[in-house]
Amino acid sequence: MQFEENSPYRGADGIAWDRVSPQQLWHELAGQVAQKWQLPQVSFLHVASASEVRLLGHSGESDLASIPAEVRQLVVSRELDEVEVVAFGAVNWLVARIETGDDLPLVLVAGGEATATRQDAVQIKTFAQALIATYEAHQKAKRSARSAEHLSQILDLGLMLGETTHFDPAALTLCNEVATQLKAMRVTLGWLAGAKLKLRATSHGGRVRNDTEAAGSLLRVMEEAYDQDLEVAHPALETEALSLQHKLYAEAHANCRVLSLPIRVSGKPAGVLTIEHAADELAVTQEAIDTLRVVLDLVGPRLEEMYRHSGWIGARIWRRLRRGVAKLIGYRHTGLKLTALILLLIIVLSLIIRIEHKVKSSFILKAEASAFLTAPFPGYIDKVYQDVGDTVQKGDRLLDLDRRDLMVQRAELLADRDRSLTETRRLEGEGELTEMLLSQLSVKQTDAKMRVLDYRLSRTQLRAPFDGIVVEGDLRERLSSPVQAGETLYRIVQLEGLYAELQVDERDINYLQESMGGEIAFASRPSERYQIEVIEFEPVAMIQETGTYFRVRVRLIDAPDDWWRPGMSGICKIDAGKASVAWVFMHRTIEYLRLVFWL
Repeated sequence: MQFEENSPYRGADGIAWDRVSPQQLWHELAGQVAQKWQLPQVSFLHVASASEVRLLGHSGESDLASIPAEVRQLVVSRELDEVEVVAFGAVNWLVARIETGDDLPLVLVAGGEATATRQDAVQIKTFAQALIATYEAHQKAKRSARSAEHLSQILDLGLMLGETTHFDPAALTLCNEVATQLKAMRVTLGWLAGAKLKLRATSHGGRVRNDTEAAGSLLRVMEEAYDQDLEVAHPALETEALSLQHKLYAEAHANCRVLSLPIRVSGKPAGVLTIEHAADELAVTQEAIDTLRVVLDLVGPRLEEMYRHSGWIGARIWRRLRRGVAKLIGYRHTGLKLTALILLLIIVLSLIIRIEHKVKSSFILKAEASAFLTAPFPGYIDKVYQDVGDTVQKGDRLLDLDRRDLMVQRAELLADRDRSLTETRRLEGEGELTEMLLSQLSVKQTDAKMRVLDYRLSRTQLRAPFDGIVVEGDLRERLSSPVQAGETLYRIVQLEGLYAELQVDERDINYLQESMGGEIAFASRPSERYQIEVIEFEPVAMIQETGTYFRVRVRLIDAPDDWWRPGMSGICKIDAGKASVAWVFMHRTIEYLRLVFWL
Protein backbone atom coordinates (compact mmCIF):
# COMPACT_ATOMS: atom_id res chain seq x y z
CA MET A 1 0.00 0.00 0.00
CA GLN A 2 1.47 3.38 -1.07
CA PHE A 3 0.08 6.85 -1.01
CA GLU A 4 1.70 8.11 -4.29
CA GLU A 5 2.90 6.66 -7.58
CA ASN A 6 5.87 7.73 -9.73
CA SER A 7 5.89 5.64 -12.94
CA PRO A 8 6.64 7.84 -16.06
CA TYR A 9 4.41 7.43 -19.09
CA ARG A 10 5.24 8.82 -22.57
CA GLY A 11 2.42 9.09 -25.10
CA ALA A 12 2.49 8.72 -28.88
CA ASP A 13 2.99 12.46 -29.23
CA GLY A 14 6.32 12.20 -27.42
CA ILE A 15 5.25 14.02 -24.26
CA ALA A 16 6.09 12.34 -20.92
CA TRP A 17 2.70 13.11 -19.40
CA ASP A 18 3.59 11.83 -15.88
CA ARG A 19 6.43 14.32 -15.69
CA VAL A 20 4.35 17.29 -16.84
CA SER A 21 2.69 19.25 -14.08
CA PRO A 22 -0.43 21.38 -14.73
CA GLN A 23 1.79 24.48 -14.52
CA GLN A 24 4.24 23.11 -17.13
CA LEU A 25 1.51 21.78 -19.45
CA TRP A 26 0.88 25.07 -21.28
CA HIS A 27 4.56 25.71 -21.98
CA GLU A 28 4.89 22.15 -23.27
CA LEU A 29 1.81 22.54 -25.50
CA ALA A 30 3.01 25.91 -26.82
CA GLY A 31 6.34 24.36 -27.73
CA GLN A 32 4.67 21.38 -29.45
CA VAL A 33 2.42 23.68 -31.55
CA ALA A 34 5.30 26.03 -32.45
CA GLN A 35 7.52 23.11 -33.43
CA LYS A 36 4.89 21.36 -35.57
CA TRP A 37 3.86 24.47 -37.59
CA GLN A 38 7.17 26.33 -37.36
CA LEU A 39 5.54 29.27 -35.60
CA PRO A 40 7.81 31.84 -33.94
CA GLN A 41 5.29 32.79 -31.26
CA VAL A 42 2.65 30.65 -29.58
CA SER A 43 0.84 31.66 -26.37
CA PHE A 44 -1.99 30.23 -24.27
CA LEU A 45 -4.02 32.91 -22.48
CA HIS A 46 -6.53 32.65 -19.62
CA VAL A 47 -9.23 35.26 -20.26
CA ALA A 48 -11.30 35.72 -17.12
CA SER A 49 -12.58 39.17 -18.12
CA ALA A 50 -11.66 42.14 -20.33
CA SER A 51 -9.37 43.45 -17.61
CA GLU A 52 -8.00 40.12 -16.40
CA VAL A 53 -5.85 38.23 -18.90
CA ARG A 54 -3.17 35.87 -17.66
CA LEU A 55 -0.43 34.21 -19.68
CA LEU A 56 -0.50 30.45 -18.96
CA GLY A 57 2.32 29.30 -21.25
CA HIS A 58 4.29 30.41 -24.30
CA SER A 59 7.09 29.36 -26.61
CA GLY A 60 10.31 31.17 -27.28
CA GLU A 61 10.52 34.84 -26.31
CA SER A 62 6.83 35.53 -26.73
CA ASP A 63 4.85 37.16 -23.97
CA LEU A 64 1.83 39.44 -23.56
CA ALA A 65 3.87 42.54 -24.54
CA SER A 66 4.91 40.98 -27.88
CA ILE A 67 1.28 40.52 -28.96
CA PRO A 68 -0.02 43.56 -30.92
CA ALA A 69 -2.70 45.67 -29.29
CA GLU A 70 -5.25 44.85 -32.03
CA VAL A 71 -4.75 41.14 -31.38
CA ARG A 72 -5.11 41.63 -27.59
CA GLN A 73 -8.28 43.62 -28.25
CA LEU A 74 -9.67 40.71 -30.25
CA VAL A 75 -8.72 38.23 -27.48
CA VAL A 76 -10.89 40.00 -24.92
CA SER A 77 -13.66 40.79 -27.36
CA ARG A 78 -16.95 39.01 -26.91
CA GLU A 79 -17.37 38.96 -30.70
CA LEU A 80 -14.44 36.59 -31.16
CA ASP A 81 -15.42 33.61 -33.28
CA GLU A 82 -14.02 30.16 -32.71
CA VAL A 83 -11.10 30.93 -35.05
CA GLU A 84 -9.87 34.33 -36.31
CA VAL A 85 -6.90 35.32 -38.52
CA VAL A 86 -5.63 38.89 -38.11
CA ALA A 87 -2.95 40.33 -40.40
CA PHE A 88 -0.53 42.69 -38.76
CA GLY A 89 2.31 43.74 -40.95
CA ALA A 90 4.14 40.70 -42.34
CA VAL A 91 2.68 38.37 -39.72
CA ASN A 92 -0.71 36.75 -39.58
CA TRP A 93 -1.96 36.25 -36.01
CA LEU A 94 -4.16 33.24 -35.37
CA VAL A 95 -6.65 33.60 -32.49
CA ALA A 96 -8.74 30.58 -31.47
CA ARG A 97 -10.93 29.67 -28.53
CA ILE A 98 -9.84 26.36 -26.99
CA GLU A 99 -12.42 24.10 -25.32
CA THR A 100 -11.28 22.21 -22.23
CA GLY A 101 -12.94 19.65 -19.99
CA ASP A 102 -13.10 22.04 -17.03
CA ASP A 103 -14.60 24.95 -19.04
CA LEU A 104 -11.45 27.05 -18.64
CA PRO A 105 -11.79 30.33 -20.71
CA LEU A 106 -8.73 29.63 -22.84
CA VAL A 107 -7.48 31.42 -25.98
CA LEU A 108 -4.64 30.31 -28.29
CA VAL A 109 -2.64 33.11 -29.93
CA ALA A 110 -0.04 32.20 -32.58
CA GLY A 111 1.98 34.45 -34.89
CA GLY A 112 3.02 32.99 -38.30
CA GLU A 113 3.79 33.78 -41.89
CA ALA A 114 1.59 36.11 -43.88
CA THR A 115 0.45 33.16 -45.99
CA ALA A 116 -1.20 31.49 -42.91
CA THR A 117 -4.88 30.91 -43.56
CA ARG A 118 -8.01 30.28 -41.53
CA GLN A 119 -7.73 26.57 -42.38
CA ASP A 120 -4.26 26.55 -40.80
CA ALA A 121 -5.75 28.14 -37.71
CA VAL A 122 -8.45 25.44 -37.49
CA GLN A 123 -5.80 22.69 -37.74
CA ILE A 124 -3.69 24.34 -35.05
CA LYS A 125 -6.74 24.65 -32.82
CA THR A 126 -7.70 21.00 -33.42
CA PHE A 127 -4.14 19.85 -32.67
CA ALA A 128 -4.00 21.89 -29.44
CA GLN A 129 -7.39 20.62 -28.29
CA ALA A 130 -6.31 17.05 -29.04
CA LEU A 131 -3.19 17.45 -26.91
CA ILE A 132 -5.21 18.98 -24.08
CA ALA A 133 -7.80 16.18 -24.30
CA THR A 134 -5.01 13.60 -24.25
CA TYR A 135 -3.50 15.16 -21.12
CA GLU A 136 -6.87 15.37 -19.40
CA ALA A 137 -7.65 11.76 -20.26
CA HIS A 138 -4.32 10.62 -18.86
CA GLN A 139 -4.82 12.62 -15.67
CA LYS A 140 -8.31 11.21 -15.29
CA ALA A 141 -6.99 7.68 -15.77
CA LYS A 142 -4.22 8.37 -13.31
CA ARG A 143 -6.68 9.70 -10.75
CA SER A 144 -8.91 6.67 -11.27
CA ALA A 145 -5.96 4.33 -10.76
CA ARG A 146 -4.95 6.17 -7.64
CA SER A 147 -8.51 6.19 -6.34
CA ALA A 148 -8.70 2.44 -6.86
CA GLU A 149 -5.37 1.99 -5.10
CA HIS A 150 -6.41 4.28 -2.27
CA LEU A 151 -9.66 2.35 -1.90
CA SER A 152 -7.65 -0.84 -1.70
CA GLN A 153 -5.43 0.73 0.94
CA ILE A 154 -8.42 1.85 2.95
CA LEU A 155 -10.04 -1.58 2.73
CA ASP A 156 -6.78 -3.30 3.73
CA LEU A 157 -6.40 -1.11 6.81
CA GLY A 158 -10.09 -1.51 7.64
CA LEU A 159 -9.73 -5.30 7.49
CA MET A 160 -6.66 -5.21 9.72
CA LEU A 161 -8.47 -3.09 12.31
CA GLY A 162 -11.60 -5.21 11.95
CA GLU A 163 -9.66 -8.27 13.08
CA THR A 164 -8.71 -6.47 16.31
CA THR A 165 -11.20 -6.30 19.17
CA HIS A 166 -9.20 -4.17 21.62
CA PHE A 167 -8.32 -0.50 21.36
CA ASP A 168 -4.59 -0.60 22.16
CA PRO A 169 -3.65 -3.27 19.56
CA ALA A 170 -5.77 -1.49 16.95
CA ALA A 171 -4.10 1.86 17.71
CA LEU A 172 -0.66 0.24 17.44
CA THR A 173 -1.62 -1.36 14.11
CA LEU A 174 -2.73 2.01 12.73
CA CYS A 175 0.52 3.72 13.80
CA ASN A 176 2.74 0.97 12.39
CA GLU A 177 0.88 0.82 9.06
CA VAL A 178 0.96 4.58 8.50
CA ALA A 179 4.64 4.72 9.50
CA THR A 180 5.46 1.96 7.03
CA GLN A 181 3.62 3.46 4.07
CA LEU A 182 4.81 7.02 4.62
CA LYS A 183 8.31 5.92 5.66
CA ALA A 184 7.88 8.07 8.74
CA MET A 185 10.36 8.39 11.56
CA ARG A 186 7.54 8.00 14.10
CA VAL A 187 3.73 7.97 14.14
CA THR A 188 1.89 8.58 17.41
CA LEU A 189 -1.81 8.36 18.24
CA GLY A 190 -3.42 10.54 20.90
CA TRP A 191 -6.97 9.86 22.05
CA LEU A 192 -9.45 11.89 24.04
CA ALA A 193 -9.76 10.55 27.60
CA GLY A 194 -12.31 12.60 29.47
CA ALA A 195 -11.49 16.21 28.59
CA LYS A 196 -7.80 15.74 27.73
CA LEU A 197 -5.80 14.03 25.03
CA LYS A 198 -3.56 11.17 26.13
CA LEU A 199 -0.92 9.28 24.19
CA ARG A 200 -2.16 5.76 23.50
CA ALA A 201 0.15 4.21 20.89
CA THR A 202 3.33 4.86 18.92
CA SER A 203 4.95 3.09 16.00
CA HIS A 204 8.02 2.51 18.20
CA GLY A 205 5.91 0.16 20.30
CA GLY A 206 6.39 -0.43 24.00
CA ARG A 207 4.70 1.32 26.88
CA VAL A 208 3.45 4.85 26.19
CA ARG A 209 3.94 7.25 29.10
CA ASN A 210 2.15 10.58 29.50
CA ASP A 211 4.17 11.93 32.43
CA THR A 212 7.41 12.83 30.63
CA GLU A 213 8.55 16.14 29.13
CA ALA A 214 8.71 14.60 25.64
CA ALA A 215 5.14 13.35 25.98
CA GLY A 216 4.03 16.80 27.12
CA SER A 217 5.57 18.45 24.05
CA LEU A 218 3.92 15.94 21.73
CA LEU A 219 0.56 16.40 23.45
CA ARG A 220 0.77 20.17 22.94
CA VAL A 221 1.33 19.53 19.23
CA MET A 222 -1.72 17.25 19.11
CA GLU A 223 -3.87 19.72 21.04
CA GLU A 224 -3.04 22.42 18.48
CA ALA A 225 -4.56 20.28 15.72
CA TYR A 226 -7.40 19.07 17.97
CA ASP A 227 -8.48 22.58 19.00
CA GLN A 228 -8.54 23.84 15.39
CA ASP A 229 -9.97 20.58 13.97
CA LEU A 230 -7.62 21.01 11.01
CA GLU A 231 -4.58 19.33 9.49
CA VAL A 232 -1.57 21.19 10.92
CA ALA A 233 2.03 20.76 9.80
CA HIS A 234 5.48 22.24 9.86
CA PRO A 235 6.49 23.31 7.27
CA ALA A 236 3.01 24.80 7.14
CA LEU A 237 0.34 23.58 4.73
CA GLU A 238 -1.66 25.87 2.42
CA THR A 239 -4.31 26.41 5.10
CA GLU A 240 -5.12 29.05 7.67
CA ALA A 241 -4.24 26.73 10.57
CA LEU A 242 -1.90 28.01 13.27
CA SER A 243 1.23 25.89 13.64
CA LEU A 244 3.21 27.50 16.48
CA GLN A 245 3.47 24.34 18.59
CA HIS A 246 4.43 22.31 15.52
CA LYS A 247 7.17 24.79 14.73
CA LEU A 248 8.53 24.73 18.30
CA TYR A 249 8.42 20.93 18.36
CA ALA A 250 10.17 20.67 15.00
CA GLU A 251 12.93 23.10 16.05
CA ALA A 252 13.45 21.17 19.30
CA HIS A 253 13.85 17.90 17.35
CA ALA A 254 16.47 18.76 14.71
CA ASN A 255 14.02 20.63 12.47
CA CYS A 256 12.04 17.48 11.72
CA ARG A 257 8.83 17.58 9.66
CA VAL A 258 5.65 17.25 11.71
CA LEU A 259 2.11 16.62 10.48
CA SER A 260 -0.97 16.20 12.71
CA LEU A 261 -4.39 15.08 11.51
CA PRO A 262 -7.51 15.05 13.72
CA ILE A 263 -9.51 11.81 13.82
CA ARG A 264 -13.18 12.70 13.67
CA VAL A 265 -16.12 10.74 15.03
CA SER A 266 -19.65 12.01 14.25
CA GLY A 267 -18.14 15.24 12.94
CA LYS A 268 -16.15 15.99 16.10
CA PRO A 269 -12.46 15.29 16.79
CA ALA A 270 -11.88 12.31 19.08
CA GLY A 271 -8.14 11.86 18.58
CA VAL A 272 -5.07 13.09 16.70
CA LEU A 273 -2.50 11.21 14.60
CA THR A 274 0.93 12.89 14.52
CA ILE A 275 3.50 11.90 11.86
CA GLU A 276 7.19 12.80 12.11
CA HIS A 277 9.75 12.73 9.29
CA ALA A 278 13.43 13.58 9.34
CA ALA A 279 14.39 17.05 8.11
CA ASP A 280 16.15 15.69 4.99
CA GLU A 281 13.11 13.67 3.85
CA LEU A 282 10.39 14.88 1.50
CA ALA A 283 7.22 16.28 3.01
CA VAL A 284 3.98 14.32 2.83
CA THR A 285 2.16 15.27 -0.36
CA GLN A 286 -1.33 16.74 -0.37
CA GLU A 287 -2.57 13.65 -2.17
CA ALA A 288 -1.21 11.43 0.61
CA ILE A 289 -2.81 13.72 3.20
CA ASP A 290 -6.17 13.46 1.41
CA THR A 291 -5.91 9.67 1.34
CA LEU A 292 -4.91 9.55 4.97
CA ARG A 293 -7.85 11.84 5.76
CA VAL A 294 -10.21 9.27 4.20
CA VAL A 295 -8.49 6.45 6.12
CA LEU A 296 -8.85 8.26 9.44
CA ASP A 297 -12.49 9.12 8.76
CA LEU A 298 -13.09 5.43 8.13
CA VAL A 299 -11.27 3.99 11.14
CA GLY A 300 -12.31 6.73 13.59
CA PRO A 301 -15.74 5.26 14.48
CA ARG A 302 -14.23 1.79 14.80
CA LEU A 303 -11.53 3.06 17.16
CA GLU A 304 -14.11 4.97 19.19
CA GLU A 305 -16.24 1.84 19.54
CA MET A 306 -13.26 -0.20 20.74
CA TYR A 307 -12.21 2.59 23.11
CA ARG A 308 -15.66 2.60 24.71
CA HIS A 309 -15.22 -1.08 25.53
CA SER A 310 -11.61 -0.77 26.74
CA GLY A 311 -10.27 -0.25 30.27
CA TRP A 312 -11.62 -1.48 33.59
CA ILE A 313 -15.36 -1.65 34.16
CA GLY A 314 -15.48 1.58 36.19
CA ALA A 315 -13.94 3.60 33.35
CA ARG A 316 -16.34 2.08 30.82
CA ILE A 317 -19.35 2.88 32.98
CA TRP A 318 -18.14 6.45 33.49
CA ARG A 319 -17.63 7.04 29.76
CA ARG A 320 -21.04 5.60 28.94
CA LEU A 321 -22.67 7.74 31.61
CA ARG A 322 -20.97 10.88 30.31
CA ARG A 323 -22.17 10.21 26.78
CA GLY A 324 -25.69 9.52 28.02
CA VAL A 325 -26.07 12.80 29.91
CA ALA A 326 -24.11 14.98 27.48
CA LYS A 327 -27.30 15.88 25.60
CA LEU A 328 -28.94 17.04 28.82
CA ILE A 329 -26.14 19.02 30.44
CA GLY A 330 -24.09 19.99 27.39
CA TYR A 331 -20.95 18.69 25.74
CA ARG A 332 -18.57 21.18 27.38
CA HIS A 333 -17.08 20.12 30.72
CA THR A 334 -19.43 17.16 30.81
CA GLY A 335 -17.30 15.30 33.33
CA LEU A 336 -17.22 18.18 35.80
CA LYS A 337 -20.95 18.82 35.48
CA LEU A 338 -21.78 15.15 35.90
CA THR A 339 -19.50 14.88 38.92
CA ALA A 340 -21.15 17.90 40.52
CA LEU A 341 -24.62 16.47 39.89
CA ILE A 342 -23.66 13.11 41.35
CA LEU A 343 -22.18 14.76 44.44
CA LEU A 344 -25.30 16.88 44.87
CA LEU A 345 -27.51 13.81 44.53
CA ILE A 346 -25.39 11.92 47.06
CA ILE A 347 -25.63 14.80 49.54
CA VAL A 348 -29.42 15.06 49.17
CA LEU A 349 -29.93 11.32 49.52
CA SER A 350 -27.58 11.14 52.51
CA LEU A 351 -29.74 13.74 54.27
CA ILE A 352 -32.99 11.90 53.46
CA ILE A 353 -32.14 8.21 53.80
CA ARG A 354 -32.01 6.92 57.37
CA ILE A 355 -29.94 3.92 58.42
CA GLU A 356 -29.13 2.18 61.67
CA HIS A 357 -26.52 3.98 63.73
CA LYS A 358 -24.19 1.33 65.13
CA VAL A 359 -21.79 1.96 68.01
CA LYS A 360 -18.64 -0.02 67.38
CA SER A 361 -16.44 -1.33 70.18
CA SER A 362 -13.97 -4.09 70.94
CA PHE A 363 -14.90 -6.82 73.43
CA ILE A 364 -13.34 -9.57 75.51
CA LEU A 365 -15.19 -12.79 76.36
CA LYS A 366 -15.27 -13.41 80.11
CA ALA A 367 -16.73 -16.03 82.46
CA GLU A 368 -18.94 -15.64 85.53
CA ALA A 369 -16.82 -17.95 87.73
CA SER A 370 -13.16 -18.93 87.83
CA ALA A 371 -11.02 -20.70 90.42
CA PHE A 372 -7.35 -20.41 91.30
CA LEU A 373 -6.00 -23.72 92.66
CA THR A 374 -2.96 -23.18 94.89
CA ALA A 375 -0.46 -25.47 96.64
CA PRO A 376 -1.92 -26.37 100.11
CA PHE A 377 1.54 -26.81 101.65
CA PRO A 378 5.17 -26.86 100.54
CA GLY A 379 6.05 -29.94 98.56
CA TYR A 380 7.08 -31.37 95.21
CA ILE A 381 5.06 -32.01 92.02
CA ASP A 382 4.68 -35.74 91.44
CA LYS A 383 2.20 -36.18 88.54
CA VAL A 384 0.40 -33.80 86.15
CA TYR A 385 -2.88 -34.90 84.55
CA GLN A 386 -4.21 -31.74 82.81
CA ASP A 387 -2.72 -28.96 80.67
CA VAL A 388 -3.83 -25.52 79.60
CA GLY A 389 -6.83 -25.73 77.29
CA ASP A 390 -8.14 -29.05 78.60
CA THR A 391 -11.80 -29.26 79.45
CA VAL A 392 -12.39 -30.87 82.86
CA GLN A 393 -15.37 -32.13 84.82
CA LYS A 394 -16.01 -31.55 88.49
CA GLY A 395 -13.77 -33.88 90.58
CA ASP A 396 -11.27 -34.66 87.78
CA ARG A 397 -7.69 -35.02 89.04
CA LEU A 398 -5.43 -32.25 87.91
CA LEU A 399 -2.16 -32.81 89.77
CA ASP A 400 -0.59 -35.00 92.50
CA LEU A 401 1.97 -33.75 95.00
CA ASP A 402 4.70 -36.05 96.32
CA ARG A 403 3.34 -38.04 99.37
CA ARG A 404 6.50 -39.88 100.44
CA ASP A 405 7.72 -37.42 103.06
CA LEU A 406 4.25 -37.21 104.56
CA MET A 407 3.97 -41.01 104.70
CA VAL A 408 7.32 -41.25 106.49
CA GLN A 409 6.21 -38.63 109.01
CA ARG A 410 2.94 -40.51 109.55
CA ALA A 411 4.82 -43.77 110.18
CA GLU A 412 7.02 -42.02 112.74
CA LEU A 413 3.96 -40.53 114.49
CA LEU A 414 2.26 -43.93 114.51
CA ALA A 415 5.30 -45.50 116.18
CA ASP A 416 5.36 -42.69 118.75
CA ARG A 417 1.67 -43.27 119.47
CA ASP A 418 2.16 -47.00 120.05
CA ARG A 419 5.08 -46.31 122.36
CA SER A 420 3.03 -43.77 124.33
CA LEU A 421 0.11 -46.24 124.71
CA THR A 422 2.43 -48.92 126.03
CA GLU A 423 3.94 -46.49 128.53
CA THR A 424 0.43 -45.44 129.64
CA ARG A 425 -0.59 -49.04 130.43
CA ARG A 426 2.59 -49.63 132.39
CA LEU A 427 2.15 -46.52 134.48
CA GLU A 428 -1.48 -47.37 135.08
CA GLY A 429 -0.47 -50.82 136.43
CA GLU A 430 2.14 -49.30 138.69
CA GLY A 431 -0.32 -46.78 140.01
CA GLU A 432 1.61 -43.75 138.79
CA LEU A 433 -1.45 -41.70 138.04
CA THR A 434 0.32 -38.44 137.35
CA GLU A 435 2.78 -39.95 134.93
CA MET A 436 -0.05 -41.93 133.32
CA LEU A 437 -2.04 -38.74 132.61
CA LEU A 438 1.02 -37.15 131.00
CA SER A 439 1.48 -40.22 128.82
CA GLN A 440 -2.18 -40.05 127.73
CA LEU A 441 -1.72 -36.41 126.74
CA SER A 442 1.25 -37.45 124.61
CA VAL A 443 -0.98 -39.99 122.79
CA LYS A 444 -3.57 -37.28 122.09
CA GLN A 445 -0.85 -34.95 120.77
CA THR A 446 0.37 -37.65 118.41
CA ASP A 447 -3.19 -38.28 117.19
CA ALA A 448 -3.57 -34.56 116.44
CA LYS A 449 -0.38 -34.58 114.39
CA MET A 450 -1.57 -37.63 112.52
CA ARG A 451 -4.84 -35.90 111.64
CA VAL A 452 -2.85 -32.96 110.24
CA LEU A 453 -0.78 -35.37 108.16
CA ASP A 454 -3.88 -37.19 106.95
CA TYR A 455 -5.39 -33.82 105.88
CA ARG A 456 -2.25 -33.00 103.97
CA LEU A 457 -2.24 -36.42 102.38
CA SER A 458 -5.82 -35.85 101.21
CA ARG A 459 -4.79 -32.48 99.72
CA THR A 460 -1.94 -33.92 97.67
CA GLN A 461 -4.48 -34.56 94.88
CA LEU A 462 -5.76 -31.34 93.24
CA ARG A 463 -9.19 -31.85 91.70
CA ALA A 464 -11.44 -29.62 89.56
CA PRO A 465 -13.99 -27.76 91.73
CA PHE A 466 -16.50 -27.50 88.83
CA ASP A 467 -16.92 -28.12 85.14
CA GLY A 468 -14.73 -25.79 83.15
CA ILE A 469 -11.57 -25.30 81.18
CA VAL A 470 -7.96 -24.95 82.32
CA VAL A 471 -6.67 -21.53 81.32
CA GLU A 472 -3.48 -21.44 83.39
CA GLY A 473 -1.20 -24.20 84.63
CA ASP A 474 1.38 -25.59 82.22
CA LEU A 475 3.17 -27.81 84.79
CA ARG A 476 4.45 -30.84 82.85
CA GLU A 477 7.90 -29.29 82.64
CA ARG A 478 7.96 -28.79 86.43
CA LEU A 479 7.78 -32.42 87.49
CA SER A 480 9.64 -33.04 90.81
CA SER A 481 10.13 -29.28 91.23
CA PRO A 482 9.27 -27.71 94.62
CA VAL A 483 6.21 -25.56 95.24
CA GLN A 484 5.46 -23.19 98.08
CA ALA A 485 2.32 -22.97 100.13
CA GLY A 486 -0.18 -20.65 98.40
CA GLU A 487 1.57 -20.80 95.00
CA THR A 488 -0.96 -20.76 92.11
CA LEU A 489 -0.85 -24.01 90.17
CA TYR A 490 -4.01 -23.92 88.06
CA ARG A 491 -6.71 -21.53 86.99
CA ILE A 492 -10.02 -23.02 85.87
CA VAL A 493 -12.76 -20.99 84.24
CA GLN A 494 -16.38 -22.07 84.18
CA LEU A 495 -17.87 -22.21 80.65
CA GLU A 496 -21.40 -21.54 81.76
CA GLY A 497 -22.44 -17.92 82.20
CA LEU A 498 -20.09 -16.42 79.60
CA TYR A 499 -20.51 -12.70 78.88
CA ALA A 500 -18.75 -10.05 76.78
CA GLU A 501 -17.15 -6.98 78.27
CA LEU A 502 -16.98 -3.98 75.93
CA GLN A 503 -14.63 -1.02 75.98
CA VAL A 504 -16.79 1.81 74.64
CA ASP A 505 -15.24 5.14 73.70
CA GLU A 506 -16.46 8.02 75.85
CA ARG A 507 -17.69 9.79 72.67
CA ASP A 508 -20.19 6.96 72.07
CA ILE A 509 -21.28 6.03 75.59
CA ASN A 510 -24.13 8.56 75.60
CA TYR A 511 -25.76 6.79 72.63
CA LEU A 512 -26.12 3.47 74.53
CA GLN A 513 -28.90 2.34 76.83
CA GLU A 514 -29.72 -0.88 78.61
CA SER A 515 -31.59 -3.55 76.64
CA MET A 516 -30.16 -2.35 73.32
CA GLY A 517 -29.35 -5.18 70.94
CA GLY A 518 -26.46 -5.80 68.64
CA GLU A 519 -24.05 -8.35 67.26
CA ILE A 520 -20.55 -9.55 68.01
CA ALA A 521 -17.99 -11.19 65.73
CA PHE A 522 -14.88 -12.93 67.00
CA ALA A 523 -11.51 -12.07 65.51
CA SER A 524 -10.88 -15.78 64.91
CA ARG A 525 -14.17 -16.20 62.97
CA PRO A 526 -15.27 -12.80 61.60
CA SER A 527 -17.86 -14.32 59.23
CA GLU A 528 -20.05 -15.57 62.10
CA ARG A 529 -22.38 -13.20 64.01
CA TYR A 530 -23.95 -13.67 67.46
CA GLN A 531 -26.77 -11.66 69.03
CA ILE A 532 -26.17 -9.75 72.27
CA GLU A 533 -28.02 -7.44 74.66
CA VAL A 534 -26.66 -4.60 76.79
CA ILE A 535 -27.24 -5.36 80.50
CA GLU A 536 -24.90 -3.23 82.60
CA PHE A 537 -22.69 -0.10 82.53
CA GLU A 538 -19.67 0.44 84.72
CA PRO A 539 -19.89 4.03 86.05
CA VAL A 540 -16.14 4.64 86.27
CA ALA A 541 -14.12 5.31 83.11
CA MET A 542 -10.78 3.73 82.28
CA ILE A 543 -8.05 6.11 81.19
CA GLN A 544 -5.65 4.54 78.70
CA GLU A 545 -2.97 5.82 76.34
CA THR A 546 -5.35 5.53 73.38
CA GLY A 547 -8.20 7.40 75.10
CA THR A 548 -10.90 7.14 77.74
CA TYR A 549 -13.25 4.15 77.78
CA PHE A 550 -16.18 2.77 79.73
CA ARG A 551 -16.77 -0.90 80.49
CA VAL A 552 -20.12 -2.17 79.29
CA ARG A 553 -21.34 -5.69 80.00
CA VAL A 554 -23.49 -7.46 77.42
CA ARG A 555 -25.37 -10.74 77.59
CA LEU A 556 -24.98 -13.37 74.90
CA ILE A 557 -28.43 -14.28 73.60
CA ASP A 558 -27.23 -17.14 71.38
CA ALA A 559 -26.00 -20.34 73.01
CA PRO A 560 -22.20 -20.51 73.21
CA ASP A 561 -20.41 -22.73 70.74
CA ASP A 562 -17.94 -25.42 71.75
CA TRP A 563 -14.97 -23.44 70.45
CA TRP A 564 -15.63 -20.38 72.61
CA ARG A 565 -12.96 -19.69 75.19
CA PRO A 566 -12.76 -16.96 77.83
CA GLY A 567 -10.31 -14.26 76.77
CA MET A 568 -11.31 -14.34 73.10
CA SER A 569 -11.79 -10.90 71.55
CA GLY A 570 -13.51 -9.33 68.59
CA ILE A 571 -15.76 -6.47 67.51
CA CYS A 572 -19.22 -5.62 68.79
CA LYS A 573 -21.73 -3.37 67.02
CA ILE A 574 -24.72 -2.14 69.00
CA ASP A 575 -27.82 -0.76 67.30
CA ALA A 576 -28.23 2.77 68.71
CA GLY A 577 -31.23 3.91 66.66
CA LYS A 578 -31.81 5.24 63.14
CA ALA A 579 -30.27 8.44 61.82
CA SER A 580 -29.54 10.01 58.42
CA VAL A 581 -26.60 8.71 56.43
CA ALA A 582 -24.93 12.13 56.57
CA TRP A 583 -25.19 12.26 60.38
CA VAL A 584 -23.89 8.71 60.81
CA PHE A 585 -20.76 9.41 58.79
CA MET A 586 -20.20 13.06 59.79
CA HIS A 587 -21.23 13.36 63.46
CA ARG A 588 -17.72 12.62 64.73
CA THR A 589 -16.28 15.37 62.52
CA ILE A 590 -18.99 17.82 63.54
CA GLU A 591 -18.40 17.13 67.24
CA TYR A 592 -14.66 17.56 66.78
CA LEU A 593 -15.14 20.93 65.03
CA ARG A 594 -17.47 22.06 67.79
CA LEU A 595 -14.83 21.35 70.39
CA VAL A 596 -12.03 22.95 68.37
CA PHE A 597 -13.92 26.12 67.44
CA TRP A 598 -16.13 26.13 70.57
CA LEU A 599 -19.36 26.20 68.57
